[in-house]
Amino acid sequence: LDPNTGAIRAMVGGFEFRKNKLNRVTQAWRQPGPSFKPSTYSAALERGFTPASLINGAPIVLPGGEGTEEWRPQNITKRFYGPTPLREALVRSRNLVTIRVMRQIGVGYARDYVTRFGLPKEHIPADLTAALGTAQLTPLEIANGFAVFANGGSLTRPHIIDRILAADGSVLEATDA
Repeated sequence: LDPNTGAIRAMVGGFEFRKNKLNRVTQAWRQPGPSFKPSTYSAALERGFTPASLINGAPIVLPGGEGTEEWRPQNITKRFYGPTPLREALVRSRNLVTIRVMRQIGVGYARDYVTRFGLPKEHIPADLTAALGTAQLTPLEIANGFAVFANGGSLTRPHIIDRILAADGSVLEATDA
């Protein structure tokens, strides 16, 4: 995906179209996991956090949903860390810091904010698990979201066809890019 124009440069959506017509790039829902964290941290920066903001990385216990146990999220290392600068938390993918960041900025704000990355709000859970990338997104949506970073903060619309030409070479239709 060209981040400046949104042009799709290559796409492999499956193995054998005659056997399975599912295009995994545009139709397969995936949880983005840690790759969702940059959008959360971007929202935090918009809310006044800085790369040097210290966030506690200690254990946290959160109430579960109705009829479920408490939620005790952990870092992938199973270790806990004390106050951690935002930049380090992003680089090291610290789950507990990310959850606290989303809690401070608000889940609703984070869900609204990620629409700036072309991510559909309705596919983002309305709870703190969203901080850990439990959204349901397609690989194309995820790639387009990252393209916003590469394009200086501007969202583009992914497209396969740039223009349609007439037999004489004149442009019949063209994208806005």
